[in-house]
Amino acid sequence: MINVNSSPSSSSVDGSQETAFSQCLDQENNVIPSELSDEAQLKLEVIQALLEPCDRATYGQRLREAAEKLGKSKRTIQRLVKKWEEEGLEAIAPTQRADKGNFRIEEELQKFIIKTYENGNKGSRRVTRKQVYLRTKAKAEELGINLPSHMTVYRILQPFIEKQQKKKSIRSPGWRGSQLSVKTRAGQDLSVEYSNHVWQCDHTRADILLVDKYGELLGRPWLTTVIDTYSRCIMCLTLRELDISFLRRRN
Repeated sequence: MINVNSSPSSSSVDGSQETAFSQCLDQENNVIPSELSDEAQLKLEVIQALLEPCDRATYGQRLREAAEKLGKSKRTIQRLVKKWEEEGLEAIAPTQRADKGNFRIEEELQKFIIKTYENGNKGSRRVTRKQVYLRTKAKAEELGINLPSHMTVYRILQPFIEKQQKKKSIRSPGWRGSQLSVKTRAGQDLSVEYSNHVWQCDHTRADILLVDKYGELLGRPWLTTVIDTYSRCIMCLTLRELDISFLRRRN
């Protein structure tokens, strides 16, 4: 049986992101974990690269590069990723001495970091951690306060990035570990094992304007696509004036 799952309009914004960011900020109480070792930082970079959505070939290449960087087998790297998903930072940085403690940065600057990342990743926009750091640097100079290191900015963002990814689960597919998976609107996780196993539908307004033969503005047309989740092949593509989403509401 072929599972065909509808995805929301690509132009929509997850309204719960801001709440999730705020809640996470309150829970952390503005305290940032102390510095990670160079080895732990390298493991973190490797894990983040493997967890980014990609096709199967790209994942395989990233896995080989990760094994070379850490001097481990590919299987060991996969176990490390799995442990990270279950334990978080504890997987790469075992419990540290209590006397190391935590340190704080200016609350206003920390809120700026989170807000910059949040606003920079709405809709089709994307902002990287490095871009957030550069903007934070300019903000710190403007406020006349000490600039945190780039690793501090990255650690501030990390828990929010993880919570955002888990909350959205990004219905566009991604390789997590050795498995390609996708989450439906109803919250069901589907394992995608072969072509034509799962299709995804997207229905949104196109970023173009139509006019009739007299030059009168007709408005923006609706673009509907059906994509095979496994191969990413476009199975169907239509462009029309009619919003067909009412059919789903009627049914």
